[in-house]
Amino acid sequence: MVTTDDEITRRLEERDSARSARRAQAAGTVGELARRHADLAGRLAELERELGEVLTAAGDVIDVPELAEVTDVPAADLTRWRDQAAKPARGGKRKRPGTAKNNSVPSKDTPATTDPRAARTTALESADHSGVAVSVASS
Repeated sequence: MVTTDDEITRRLEERDSARSARRAQAAGTVGELARRHADLAGRLAELERELGEVLTAAGDVIDVPELAEVTDVPAADLTRWRDQAAKPARGGKRKRPGTAKNNSVPSKDTPATTDPRAARTTALESADHSGVAVSVASS
């Protein structure tokens, strides 16, 4: 017996609705977990910043090895938090060592030269062929 078009359509819709419900549930769960992750990551970053500030401020009275010994916190963690707090916030463009002349890049005081390959064109550049202009650049 061959199934009718209506029955085929009904079966497909039934399968699609079950799949759509699972997809919506998965997307909702992922979205919620991602929001929780972002919240926890922000809270963790704030906590690490605080730890770094305390470690930096206390550096004149207790050093990292002694703190690690008395707190059972690994010295690598203490050092990372301290060093992270000591780094200034980056702002603006990063300055690279060297000058424009050292890098063979023209500075604003040096006129830029044109790439000779880009400037070369063939005689066809301005020729008109049946009302269509043809432009060819060699590379």
